[in-house]
Amino acid sequence: MTNDRTPRRIQSVELAFDILEVLRDSGGATVTEVADQIDRSPGTTHTYLATMADRGYVRNRDGEYQVGLFAVPLGEYVRGQSQLYRVGKSEVDELAQETGEASHLVVESHGREIPLYERFGPDAVGETLYEENKGHPRWNLHCSAAGKAILAHTPPERRDEILTNYEFAERTPQTTTDEASLREELEAVRQQGFAQNDEEQITGLRAVGAPIRYEGQIRGAISLSAPTSRLQGQQFASEIPERVVQAANVVEINLQSA
Repeated sequence: MTNDRTPRRIQSVELAFDILEVLRDSGGATVTEVADQIDRSPGTTHTYLATMADRGYVRNRDGEYQVGLFAVPLGEYVRGQSQLYRVGKSEVDELAQETGEASHLVVESHGREIPLYERFGPDAVGETLYEENKGHPRWNLHCSAAGKAILAHTPPERRDEILTNYEFAERTPQTTTDEASLREELEAVRQQGFAQNDEEQITGLRAVGAPIRYEGQIRGAISLSAPTSRLQGQQFASEIPERVVQAANVVEINLQSA
């Protein structure tokens, strides 16, 4: 008798999620285009799409299928269930309003970076790009300030699990793309209590991130991003890091009293 500890998978469920991801990534696709992507016949693909459309999670617009509007309240429900979101939102708002820049509340899931909440101050840049990327869990833990803050304070076993077969996407010429260099940087992040992103994710943009911890576990991170022309010198080296760490500490206190 074999002892197979690999969890069983239901292929039809996996296929339904594959279809949703195809529609998300493409912005909309025909039956034939989806069928090509998931390697199924047009007939089988149409049956899946029709079923998902009946449930509201897919919509058909003149033969082009898109993710349906029922996905919106589902996502809002998931976010609303997050204690970190509920207690961290106001601090993100305050940080953005105070600095005029973009502030982010970020978590990790399945080795990807998930923006839980973002607020753009009156002087913030890159809002359109952030909005475009919001619906796509991305391999950004190695190049974003919030991602590195999370990775640095993740338990070693979990960090090793994440970095195994991790996709070190080269976002800019400044992106760290090898595990050894990243691990060295993460050690420095643990020592100083915050992480920096020096044009590693988007050229012309810097960021500072600080971990949010509660009951001995990393819950996420808060970060601030701004153009290099405004985030430089002491601002980048110490002033903004101190403010972001302060914001993270406030969220940690709020988690205790929630």
